[in-house]
Amino acid sequence: MRVLFVGHGPAHIPWIIPLAWASRLAGHEVRVAVRPQCVAPVTRAGLVAVPVGDDAVTGAVAARQLGLGPGRLKSAGESAAVLDPDLSEALTEKMIAVADTLTDDLVDFARFWRPDIVVHDTAAAAGLVAAAAVEVPAVGHTWGVSLGVHCERESELRPSYARLFERFGLDPVIGPSVWIDPCPPGLRPPHGVRRADMRYVPFAGPAAVPSWLRRDRDSERPLVCVTGGVTTAALDEVRDHVVASLRGLGADVVLAVTAAQAENLPQLPDGVRAVESFPLDVLLAHCDALVHHGGVGSGLIAVTHGLPQLLLPQNAFQEHWSDLVRSSGAGAALPADAAEGAVGAAVQDLLARPSYRQRARALRGEIDAMPLPDQLVGFLEECVRAGHTEVPTPKEAGRR
Repeated sequence: MRVLFVGHGPAHIPWIIPLAWASRLAGHEVRVAVRPQCVAPVTRAGLVAVPVGDDAVTGAVAARQLGLGPGRLKSAGESAAVLDPDLSEALTEKMIAVADTLTDDLVDFARFWRPDIVVHDTAAAAGLVAAAAVEVPAVGHTWGVSLGVHCERESELRPSYARLFERFGLDPVIGPSVWIDPCPPGLRPPHGVRRADMRYVPFAGPAAVPSWLRRDRDSERPLVCVTGGVTTAALDEVRDHVVASLRGLGADVVLAVTAAQAENLPQLPDGVRAVESFPLDVLLAHCDALVHHGGVGSGLIAVTHGLPQLLLPQNAFQEHWSDLVRSSGAGAALPADAAEGAVGAAVQDLLARPSYRQRARALRGEIDAMPLPDQLVGFLEECVRAGHTEVPTPKEAGRR
């Protein structure tokens, strides 16, 4: 079986790596089609990348501003943690516009390589066009949140979506859709698309374990990780006061930063160290709590280790995830510009109150109960045999 994975931006690539590798280990041929800027993360994972599109052209569309500042969620009385309708509409149109810059190359490759199935990031609508071009099933793959391009019925068909297909002489793909979803149910808001659950397996790249992580710590002080993620500078402006507040609690701090962020770090005080481009899933195994920008990947990695987390969101997407984590009881959230004293008090509460860790561990239990990626490979195989995606998911079939 030939499986064509279609990725989106750099922050989305880690989500598709586990299933891509599970497919390879099952003996299938795998290609991962991505924008040129995402080739390196794919090849570092040992997979074969197919560059599609022109980064300058696609980047100009992807950089389109949508007003993602905080405060763009619906009120709690409507539906908690849902983006407002205007922003959701603008986001969908932006994802379609990005897809329009990629479809020529992607359809050409699909017609050349002839995949048996296409697994596409739910934000990568170009994957739906490629699947239609070679008449194979298309399966979505979420990036931890319930956002993406889909069309479940004729009444939802938008002109821009239809045009993606029409210029290739194709009929637009209209539901029912199915999305592979590694987000545990306790952090997943309701959504109209059918889900195929898959256990979340963190992937954050290779590393060599440093000596200080290969021995027991010589301090009883809690160790708190602070990160703004690997694709943003989200916490750069508030990092120093966050660190100061944690040191005021008597905690040791480890900063997880990118190479670019490492160049701009000040002299670090005692009790604070930095790790550069280091896998967060390895680091958090040694920590007691996480303070971060509200990234979905960072948050779910904390959950896999049963860690409480403090989120400091700076835009609507980060607010969306922060609200889900806060509502689950596995963490707390504050505005990114919260006063130093508020950050310190929130982390102290995270460390002192057992319920945060208990709830985080309960969510980890939900993850552990979800089907492993190899079970989803079986689901893909069944979709290929049937010629469509309306086959039982591993959960529906009672398999793990």
